Amino acid sequence: MPTKFSGQEADLRPDKQILIPATLVLIGIIVCSILFPEASEQVLKSTYAVFAHTTGTWYLWATLLMIILSGYFMFSRYGEIKFGEADEKPEFNNYSWIAMMFCSGVAGAVMFWSIVEPLYNLAFPPMFAEPLSRESYEWAMSYVLLHWGPVTWPWYMVTALPICYMFYNRKKPVLRISTAAEPFLGERVNGGMGKAIEIFFIIGLMFSNAAVMGVSVPIVNHALASTLGIEPSFKLEMIILAVSAVIFTASVTAGLKKGIKLLSDANVIIALGMVAFCFVTGPTVFIVDNFTSSFGHMLNNFMGMIFWTDPYTKGSFPQDWTIFYALWMASYGPFMGLFIARISRGRTVRQVIAMGLAGGIAGSYMIHAVFGGYTMYAQLNGIVDAVGVLNASGGPAALVSVLKTLPASTAVLIGYCLFSTIFLATSVDSCAYVISCAATTRLKLGSEPTCGHRFYWALVQAALAVAAITLGGLAPVKIFANFSGALMLVPIVFVVISWFKMIREDNVLGTCSKPVRAALREEPVSDVDLQGAVPVTVPVRD
Repeated sequence: MPTKFSGQEADLRPDKQILIPATLVLIGIIVCSILFPEASEQVLKSTYAVFAHTTGTWYLWATLLMIILSGYFMFSRYGEIKFGEADEKPEFNNYSWIAMMFCSGVAGAVMFWSIVEPLYNLAFPPMFAEPLSRESYEWAMSYVLLHWGPVTWPWYMVTALPICYMFYNRKKPVLRISTAAEPFLGERVNGGMGKAIEIFFIIGLMFSNAAVMGVSVPIVNHALASTLGIEPSFKLEMIILAVSAVIFTASVTAGLKKGIKLLSDANVIIALGMVAFCFVTGPTVFIVDNFTSSFGHMLNNFMGMIFWTDPYTKGSFPQDWTIFYALWMASYGPFMGLFIARISRGRTVRQVIAMGLAGGIAGSYMIHAVFGGYTMYAQLNGIVDAVGVLNASGGPAALVSVLKTLPASTAVLIGYCLFSTIFLATSVDSCAYVISCAATTRLKLGSEPTCGHRFYWALVQAALAVAAITLGGLAPVKIFANFSGALMLVPIVFVVISWFKMIREDNVLGTCSKPVRAALREEPVSDVDLQGAVPVTVPVRD
């Protein structure tokens, strides 16, 4: 039944024109992947191979554009735009806002890649370096910092802006990608085109999150098996997935403020504790020096690294890593845009971008610098041949071999299992929340999708994760992520164009008080002008 919010109605029923087609496509993919894993994997590989080598480079250009747009909106006059009323306070404090954004944006995969990606870069290095050479060590962490910093977070921040503006300032009744694209597409978003955009969004996001789950569950499987002294198994993976389901079911039931918020707050504390333990008990000086050197190396070679496509040899590093990350983060862009929009009421454009970039990049760099630095130290000094384990047994086994070299390794592995499982539950819950927002008939400010609707999408995610795990290995997981990125670029383009159109149509600069306009345009201000100055406001459209 519709419910009332501030005199307006919110229809919380699922939109069947979105829910049914998306469900049918996803069920078809799940069934085929489970019943015919080899054939499904071959189809995915063939499709991705053609795509990555023919169109993947465009995503590198799109990534650079997102970086430029982030800086433009943060430092330009449009940074003063506030999402909500002029006197409205942020709904969440800074810590919780950053925690929810970070946990949803990196999910449980961050710990996996912080150890495994440097190992891959040592074993199969970029820029024609020899494996395990000095040059490979120089490039290894530099590329990690590139991928988890500039290549990741600008996608999230820029995509969030038009969605925030449409929901809080133009008062549109749904948190949907298609609604944010309305200024560009017009009335077509209310018809078949709008439904198609939402269906593409849901399928793409499901694939992206399935990739995260396909990485996270096998890692916990190996870590838990090592702790218990048993062999990793598919059965144990299903138990881990079931435990995660219990956690995200409880979170779904609790709602946004008591569910996702509390899980995110707790997981950031666990992450900080693990990072601090490794930093203090590990090679502290090496970790600091390695990060400092790698950060400088990345900045010095930034343009060459982000645009390197290796067109002269048969090497595949750009396609396997930089293009992969660009596609994966593009696939998360609309999801994070919708989620950031939901939690950013009362914040300005400048606050969203500055705090989002600073918090996201700082958190990512902290985890990768410490655990990645320790991994490289352990490999360099012969503490463990993690590269050998990687080549022989895969990424999850290599990760466990590194963590077992830390003091109190059993406690570290248990902590990692807890950390990764909560991260996974947070990601699934926030993903289900955003998809249910997109598939709800009509939301209003203060309303949320029904618990049953969110739980439904959480279950579909779990089923798709089983399909990804059944296919096995890192390659299918990366294909899932890249396929979803291919689906997402079109709606991202639509909403970014719409953002420019909205702020131009609403003449945001013209609605500022004279002192603010003067400051933005660097005009002189008299004492008379300053009297009665009011904060920047943005017009509200019904």
